[in-house]
Amino acid sequence: MEQNVITFSGDNKQLFNRIKIEELSPRLNLLVPETHNAILIKDGQMLQTLSSGKYLISKFVDLKTEADSNLEVLFMSKTAKLNLLWGTAQKFLMYDANLQENFKIGMSGDYDVQIGDPRKCYLYLIGADNNLTTSALQDRLQTTVVAVVENVAVEYVNEHKILFNQVTVKKREISAKILEKLNQKLMGEYGIAVYSFNIANIIIDEADYEKMLKSLKKIEDEPQPQTDVQTETCPNCGEKLLPGAKFCNNCGTKIGGAKVCPDCNFENLANAKFCSNCGRKF
Repeated sequence: MEQNVITFSGDNKQLFNRIKIEELSPRLNLLVPETHNAILIKDGQMLQTLSSGKYLISKFVDLKTEADSNLEVLFMSKTAKLNLLWGTAQKFLMYDANLQENFKIGMSGDYDVQIGDPRKCYLYLIGADNNLTTSALQDRLQTTVVAVVENVAVEYVNEHKILFNQVTVKKREISAKILEKLNQKLMGEYGIAVYSFNIANIIIDEADYEKMLKSLKKIEDEPQPQTDVQTETCPNCGEKLLPGAKFCNNCGTKIGGAKVCPDCNFENLANAKFCSNCGRKF
């Protein structure tokens, strides 16, 4: 590292990196790379949020009166993404509007996060934590994530009247709805942006599944109400005909066919007694 310069050094796989300023000097500079924002912290309080560039520390700190202060720089990555896991610790309740039955369901999957608002992220998520690991961040966000998952999933299934055994087919649609709501929630509360959300597993309570299958089979086995069938009548004698009949079962008249005159080849109605073209009697 260049003398009198504090800058980020690392592989940019972490959301943030904290560096303590051991010694102040009039020429001490802070160099913030393009990949990061930086927060200058004095005695646990934020002094300044800085974008990429080079800054003289003495512009923000009085070297005469604050030389003994505890100063830190928090480099906040603009590009690093963390893949976090989530899962419902217990199965939650859903309602099948088609069968009018409740059933319990569990879900799990993963999602990707990135720092969206550095100041809010520091204030409400990182704070004095020197090393917020992936596991610790998962635990910190778990309750919020699961609450959003449950609310959105229940709402979607109710709104679209999804059958209990069709919920797994709708994983992609439900995931997209959760992503939208979760991003709003985590950005609003913690300054964390959510870039992808995935439901990997859906498990329905075994006893509920068997119960719902029986209810579904009972409905499928019930006799369906007969619908009125439009019946055709014979154009010659008025007899009611069976669906698809080609001849009248009373007088033998051909149904739907034309009566062709042997003299002039004119096509007449099937029940015609005289040719409409030449007058020949049939």
